[in-house]
Amino acid sequence: MAKSVYSVVLSDEVVAAIDKLAYTEGTSRSKLIDRVLAQYAGCDIPGQRMTDIFRCIERMAGLEEQFRLLINPSDELLQLKSAVPYKYNPTVKYAVELYENDPTALGELRVSMRTQSQPLLAVLGRFFLLWVQLEEHSFHDGSYLSFEVADGKYTRQLRHLPGADDAQLGEAVAGYIKLFDRVLHLYFDALGSGEEEARRRAAAGFRAGLTAPVARL
Repeated sequence: MAKSVYSVVLSDEVVAAIDKLAYTEGTSRSKLIDRVLAQYAGCDIPGQRMTDIFRCIERMAGLEEQFRLLINPSDELLQLKSAVPYKYNPTVKYAVELYENDPTALGELRVSMRTQSQPLLAVLGRFFLLWVQLEEHSFHDGSYLSFEVADGKYTRQLRHLPGADDAQLGEAVAGYIKLFDRVLHLYFDALGSGEEEARRRAAAGFRAGLTAPVARL
């Protein structure tokens, strides 16, 4: 959608209120005004779609104790963190980036852990590879998944869901993150009983929690 610069006259009180709201939402004055006017005029803009999807993820995070929202640097990115049941309770970060007008993918999810511990990064890498195996065997069209495991990070493109509205897309992405985090916790919880037991419990949790919309992402 093309954008241009326009000169409009607004009340100082209105601008102050807009700026306060924009700061709260982590967006700019222009983007917030553009979104509000689009809603009033009944226009569909890409930024509104991203906002609707992110709100679904934020609602999920608010309902799940283990998640904490992080300040987002842009309207296209949302970040969460969750503590991992391991030595010193390290945190894993989930960063969701949505693409604007990309016909090939909805966006991508990046999962990483802030740690310098090589043993911990090795364990995390093994979990990522297990997750990839579970996805490839259980997700619809699993052979067409686009992902990368490297340097303690898992990056996964999120596929479009044909026919899904913004709320359904948001719920599917939120469900994916929730499932990933749940399976990750099961894996780390069971490590004391050995790698094989950790893999078994993680796989069982994956199968129990997987839903049809999530399996299509």
